[in-house]
Amino acid sequence: MSFIKAEKIKYRYPVMEDVDAFSGEEKEKDKQQEEPKPEEDAIKDISLEIQAGQFICILGMNGSGKSTFAKHLNALLLPTEGTLWVDGIDTNEDEQVWDIRKSVGMVFQNPDNQIIGSVVDEDVAFGLENLGIPSEQIQESVSRSLEEVGMKDFAKYSPNKLSGGQKQRVAVAGILAMEPKCIVLDESTAMLDPRGRDEVMDTVLRLNKEKGITVIAITHYMEEALDADYIFVMKKGELFMQGTPKEIFSQDEKIEEAGLTLPQLCQLAKALREKGMNIPKDVITADELREAIKNQ
Repeated sequence: MSFIKAEKIKYRYPVMEDVDAFSGEEKEKDKQQEEPKPEEDAIKDISLEIQAGQFICILGMNGSGKSTFAKHLNALLLPTEGTLWVDGIDTNEDEQVWDIRKSVGMVFQNPDNQIIGSVVDEDVAFGLENLGIPSEQIQESVSRSLEEVGMKDFAKYSPNKLSGGQKQRVAVAGILAMEPKCIVLDESTAMLDPRGRDEVMDTVLRLNKEKGITVIAITHYMEEALDADYIFVMKKGELFMQGTPKEIFSQDEKIEEAGLTLPQLCQLAKALREKGMNIPKDVITADELREAIKNQ
């Protein structure tokens, strides 16, 4: 059975009433004001399946709906239409929302918005403390989680002393302490420098390979998708493409149609083809490109 299964889900954000900022009362509408436009779906008829243990990337330009979809994965948002199952649970089942959120942890874009402890190990322990876990068990879980993300030596540091990449690894540790089956990175590397991005992606890739944790990365950095098992590309709220990295990045015209650019190595391979070299379109690694050039 799929770990995540979406069946024709749609989501439209509720329209905010025009209210007075001070009184909170609805403003009187201008009689000549145009009628409001019909609501538009932020995501439209999304159907997909994700298997346990996969590393998935969801790509799309800003406004494509990828982050809206991500927030459905641990029931922060619920479908307006359609059904989404997470680990066999329908996300619309209110009584099981906390089971879903224990299974699926999310790391958001800005690390400063999700770290609340004044010391690293206190921050990692926060979720466990709220569950009423005994102190000794919390200490063991915190120590193990920090070690798994390479941050054990920083346990007594103030988060303010950490780099952006280190803060995101602390956020990942806080989720790992809850023993989730899946980690969702909602553009978690968008505010980081290249080194910080590498630190975070190397960490979650290792957890995926060694621990079997399902990883779903929402991103517009194409290089992050090269190691994925499978890729979904969104455009204007719809599922536009899906396939393996080789299948996706060999379709350069469709990638451009989605408002995206090819990874740098794929751009180089394309430039060499345009110069007359016989480089296969599905080359996505440096080793493959080197071998293709040698065989000219």
